[in-house]
Amino acid sequence: MRTAELRYFLASVEAGSFGKAASSLQLRVSTVSRAIARLEDQLGVALFERTSSGIKLTTAGRIALRCVRRVLCETNALTETLDRSSFGEIGEVHLGFHLPPLNAVLTSLLVEWRTTYPGISVTPHEPGERTLHSALIERHIDVALLPELALSQHHPHTPIYFEPLMAAVPNTHRLAEKTTIQWTDLKNENLLLWSWGKDRIGRDFFATRLPGINVRIFETGNMTLLAFVRAGYGVTVAAQTYSTLNLPGLKFIPIDEEDAGFKINLVWRAESEDPVVGKFVAFMRDRAKPYWRVTSPRAASESPDPPP
Repeated sequence: MRTAELRYFLASVEAGSFGKAASSLQLRVSTVSRAIARLEDQLGVALFERTSSGIKLTTAGRIALRCVRRVLCETNALTETLDRSSFGEIGEVHLGFHLPPLNAVLTSLLVEWRTTYPGISVTPHEPGERTLHSALIERHIDVALLPELALSQHHPHTPIYFEPLMAAVPNTHRLAEKTTIQWTDLKNENLLLWSWGKDRIGRDFFATRLPGINVRIFETGNMTLLAFVRAGYGVTVAAQTYSTLNLPGLKFIPIDEEDAGFKINLVWRAESEDPVVGKFVAFMRDRAKPYWRVTSPRAASESPDPPP
């Protein structure tokens, strides 16, 4: 059974004759009548009563009409959906996060994306950075936002925003009264880090900034680690993003150093041919460019809101 035969059937019903249906379809009458005959043979019923004055639906034809209209409606919807999907107008992007997506720049970009492309949803995915790389390779996610120190040379990437670092200390800590600190202010502290601090990249990052500091690694997420900081087990260095959560009992202090922060990059698979993913990557890359007027940790911590 062909879709064309169903369309000819519906056109004949609406026109009241095969001749008028053929004229509206710009076909020969014989083409339409043969198609209806094939359809009747396939269904094993007569759909029309043929008279000298025209055609009239049989009881079976009236039942078939309801089904044909529904099938053609769904077929048209499927065709439209596939056409829009091939041009990247509808779909879903699975986006992996290393940090909670609370940065003002990222929030602004996601709001603009949702407004500009309401037919393309963004679904978050938030494991650790190693799992993000695996998820990208295994196609569980389409793109990921990763700090530059966790990038893989095998994936293309583009900078999106800068994430300043801040010291997180209990409200009762000696540093809590300071408005900014230097790396040297932390040299005699017990530094608590979540699991990313135990790999070579994480160790090197802090070793160059806090040589010789006493580090304790927690196999947890940052929220659990911050709870232990609040309980007085030590201090930590966290992304500015966490300071927006207004966690009671904690003070977040900007680190006034040029190397106190890192770029967050959008990463994707080079071989991806999905037009929806391509549109998302191009949008984020192009729309993020104005935010790179803020280039240093010091400037970023003083201007956390995205530019207009």
